[in-house]
Amino acid sequence: MKEEVKKTKILVLSDHSLAGTAAREHGQLMAQLFQSEMEVIMMDKRFLPEQLYIYAEAQNVILFVMGISDPTKRIKGRVQSFFTVKKGIYFIRGSRIPVLVVGEALPLPTGYQKVILPVDVDRQAKEKAMWASYFVRFYKKQDIKAEIRVIHTQHKEEVTQKKVDNNLSFIEKLFMNLEVDYTIEPQQASMHIDQESVSYAMREGAGVTLIIMTRFFGLIDWLFGPKESKIIGNSEGVPVLCLNERDDLFVLCQ
Repeated sequence: MKEEVKKTKILVLSDHSLAGTAAREHGQLMAQLFQSEMEVIMMDKRFLPEQLYIYAEAQNVILFVMGISDPTKRIKGRVQSFFTVKKGIYFIRGSRIPVLVVGEALPLPTGYQKVILPVDVDRQAKEKAMWASYFVRFYKKQDIKAEIRVIHTQHKEEVTQKKVDNNLSFIEKLFMNLEVDYTIEPQQASMHIDQESVSYAMREGAGVTLIIMTRFFGLIDWLFGPKESKIIGNSEGVPVLCLNERDDLFVLCQ
């Protein structure tokens, strides 16, 4: 007897703000793309992250979706999202399941057909690249063309650049084996490549960018906040898929 495959689920953490509405729209698109069910949970003060993590694991959730209001638009009478940037980062850092963070913008007409994959020296390029490939591969199932734009910093230090080159080499082999369309484009970035990816996504009309969350905070993070703050709370409203470092490589069944 053939074993029944349990349906995957997209879990949307929503509220009554514009960002909450956008989260539901993005969640619906994600559910269609990844052939998953969608469940919406309206956030309130009784919310406990640990309970949601446990629930999500039991429900075969492959992705959380949350909306964060533009922090620059705090106008009297305007409904703000349940998740602030700070609260959102706290939740994301505790989750083994990836989290898609959206602003107040609804999905583009082209959805996530153009994915931005920023690459630097981080060791977790493998998992980030795998998730980028899922978008293209699931679109391919629907006979829809999608692509990945791999962008990377050019470092002057030879040792540092070699680490980047090693990541790029792995990504090229992976994408060639998976038969996904991609391009690699070096950037003269004045900021961290993850932050640069938001501006790049806006210029290129991309649907999403991917980042790996910082595992440990340094002095700069404590003084000025984690680097993810400006990325997740970007005023452009570019969706950001946030992944945590994992000892085991997360594989999404197809």
